[in-house]
Amino acid sequence: MLGHPLYTADFSLALINRTGAYHICNDLLRELPHFFHDVRYWRLPFQPQPDLIRKLAGRAMLLEMSALGDSSLLARRRPDRPVLFMDPLYVLRTQLVRDDIVLCHDVGPISHPDLFEPETVRRYRMAYDKIARVGPGVVTVSDFSRTEYRKIYGDAARFLVVCRQYVRKTIEAPERSPVPGLDGPFLLTIGAMEKRKNHLRIIEAYARSGLYERGVEYVYAGARTPYGAEIARAASAVPGVRALGYVNEQNLRWLLRNATGMALPSLLEGFGLPPLEAAQQGLISIVSRGTVQEEALDGNAILVDPYDVDDIARGMKRLIDLPAGEKAALLAKAQAHAATLSFKRYIAGFEAVLSGNAAPNGLS
Repeated sequence: MLGHPLYTADFSLALINRTGAYHICNDLLRELPHFFHDVRYWRLPFQPQPDLIRKLAGRAMLLEMSALGDSSLLARRRPDRPVLFMDPLYVLRTQLVRDDIVLCHDVGPISHPDLFEPETVRRYRMAYDKIARVGPGVVTVSDFSRTEYRKIYGDAARFLVVCRQYVRKTIEAPERSPVPGLDGPFLLTIGAMEKRKNHLRIIEAYARSGLYERGVEYVYAGARTPYGAEIARAASAVPGVRALGYVNEQNLRWLLRNATGMALPSLLEGFGLPPLEAAQQGLISIVSRGTVQEEALDGNAILVDPYDVDDIARGMKRLIDLPAGEKAALLAKAQAHAATLSFKRYIAGFEAVLSGNAAPNGLS
């Protein structure tokens, strides 16, 4: 007889997301299969393939949410066991109960609505309001995200636990595919084409930095969004900027191994995984001062004001000109801190949550 409950995993996230959130959820399913009776992908008991079908299913899912909100009309069937929702959005269109658990990557659409599309904000507001009313268990991926959640919704959740993210194993794998045409030094940004990633200010900072004249390029890669067109227009006007769009794991590993440094002074993150991945690959990062990115690296980065273009430009120049000894010391501290945020620790923390052994307001 099992000594823990069995859950239905709601992995509807997988229909529209291939970022870090997708990978950590996939890892949970792979490493802790004994906790899950089944997995559902919105209304499907399997993840649709190929990619085009998956994207069409994801689009239909978002249209349903927008049209019907959280009404009971044609609502999804409630499983006869607790559900682990792998993102707050997917508590919509189904019954939520207090025995359920919700993994909250961040509360950005609520705390910073100006950084998201209005419809995204509307959907997430419905979802978070529902979570606050029902009070299931809530897991966040950082202290910062838990603090932001508490500021808005208080402590009504059945529990509110932090399970910190980790550097994914695939980033450490040896297989790499070179990106053609990148032969010299370059600064790198990894992140979807979203307002919160601060691409426009980073591009302008690069233009002001004078690094192009010194032979240093700026490369950004990530999933395209409707906002990406504005970023592309800005990038096309600045010599030395290269847009790669979404890159596969082999290209990503090559970029992280060959970049001169990471530039990611974003306006909002739930955790800040790319700078940690960069540190593991020997890169110093430029990140936003006073944010979860500083927490993720324990301050071992070049810290800038993400709203100040000149400060970002100064950070870029400082990174390029950092003396070897100072760079090695900063990198060693960043890597040591990253090592404490291990995959093993994350899985053990979530195992405690799923088995009911996590402290109600603790760390895992």
